[in-house]
Amino acid sequence: MIELKNITKNYKVGKKTINALDDVSLSVHKGEIYGVIGYSGAGKSTLIRCINLLETPTEGEVFVDGIKLNDLNKNDLQQTRQKIGMIFQGYNLLTTATVYDNVAIPLKLAGLSKDLIQQRVKKYLEIVGLSDRASAFPAQLSGGQKQRVAIARALSHEPEILLSDEATSALDPTTTESILDLLLEINQELDLTIFLITHELSVIQRLCDRVAVMQDGQIVEQGPVVDVFTQPRSTITKTFVQDSAKYKLPAKFLQTLPEEGVLIHCTFVGISSTKPALAHVATTFGVVPNIIAGGIDQFKNESVGNLLVHLEGEPDKVTAAINYLSGQGIIVKKEGEING
Repeated sequence: MIELKNITKNYKVGKKTINALDDVSLSVHKGEIYGVIGYSGAGKSTLIRCINLLETPTEGEVFVDGIKLNDLNKNDLQQTRQKIGMIFQGYNLLTTATVYDNVAIPLKLAGLSKDLIQQRVKKYLEIVGLSDRASAFPAQLSGGQKQRVAIARALSHEPEILLSDEATSALDPTTTESILDLLLEINQELDLTIFLITHELSVIQRLCDRVAVMQDGQIVEQGPVVDVFTQPRSTITKTFVQDSAKYKLPAKFLQTLPEEGVLIHCTFVGISSTKPALAHVATTFGVVPNIIAGGIDQFKNESVGNLLVHLEGEPDKVTAAINYLSGQGIIVKKEGEING
């Protein structure tokens, strides 16, 4: 559906050249939600704007539904862009226009008939849950409602692809959750391909099928979301995981643990989370598991449990217990040995 091949984007600032994107390649399948995560300055916004050629790559090729956008003339590019909707962090609504008109004006500019415009506006305001706010102005809306108007406007052209540029970054957690639910709904019900960028790991976990991690204009890691964030390889991905951890272990806490043992981090993916593995460790290996902290993360199609556990026991028995846990499909990582 979307294919980026060796995309490089350079900017000239005075005599200096800034390399915003450096040889980026990725592909997005029809109907999936693909996320790109990275901190500020990673190149995410430049990347998403290259997909519809709001930014023209210095090098590389952009394909949408098999069409190479780089080769299109102005009119053909404009036609192809009708297949690509886009929503932004700042909503980009006309403050002097009603909700109805904010959705309708782009359709008028596209030359649609009055009857079709009315049908489209009514349909998509209903989908985003704002049928009763059609005559309201943006100043009368909450942040979440403004974003819903922006989504309705993007959908009104009935695109095949929706680009989301940090669409939830300005919203509070509760409103963010409602917008994420809406994006999941339209992805599933409209068979809409969604490409989003964010710096929030929770957004990627909640929505995305696959993810790319960006740093300094490059993709440093990509793959299925559960794989990337349960077994991170790059330093930046590990930082995202650590920053989002629901528990932080105080340094002084280490001093309270038994002298003999190992502190481990266990990740239970899917069916492995239902196995009484720790209880089996205690009865079979003579090792005492002490659960320090933990929680469950709900990914789009999978539950992932995380436990921080101290295994108290003799070194050989602890090693055997860890090997057993790994053999049960549990991802086990030593957080550090406690006094041997």
